[in-house]
Amino acid sequence: MKAYLIPGWGEGLNDRNYQLVLDVYNRAGYQPEFLPINWNRRTIEDWVEEVKIKLSKHDIRDSLLSGFSFGAVTALSVAGTYQSPERLMLFSLSSYYNGDNPKPSWLKDIGKKRTVSFSAIDFQKLAANIKSPTNIFCGSKEGPEMLHRAGQANKAIRSSKLFIVDGVSHDVTDPEYIKAIETALISK
Repeated sequence: MKAYLIPGWGEGLNDRNYQLVLDVYNRAGYQPEFLPINWNRRTIEDWVEEVKIKLSKHDIRDSLLSGFSFGAVTALSVAGTYQSPERLMLFSLSSYYNGDNPKPSWLKDIGKKRTVSFSAIDFQKLAANIKSPTNIFCGSKEGPEMLHRAGQANKAIRSSKLFIVDGVSHDVTDPEYIKAIETALISK
């Protein structure tokens, strides 16, 4: 089975050592594949469309789909609007949805167009469409907004399990984060 990984906003394979996550997938018996995204001057709708073009409904349905930060938002949106994967893993799900209260500095960083795009998404409605067993991860040092989003996602998505990674900030490649992913893959 394939295991697809969507990176965080603006990142490619080598901007963060995403190979560590892909190696975990490989050791767990998956065929890992990195899904680079064209982030420039684009919104969540564009990122979802890009994944849909790269992967058919069959590719997604018979796979593990995962993402980090904005990549997690993209993976969740693909699973909730296009096709649910066999398994979904959300790493540090960003808190930009309608009803979230991201820091003003975060909104400034992503720009008005992306802010408007994110705020149009009804998280509860999106989460209700997720049919996959889902693992949600968040570092304990990611801040109250991220921890709140992870907790809300865990409540809203059926068949979900929340992993709070102690002592870790916003970094899916931290050794403790990697251990948590390994634990989740073993426990299924």
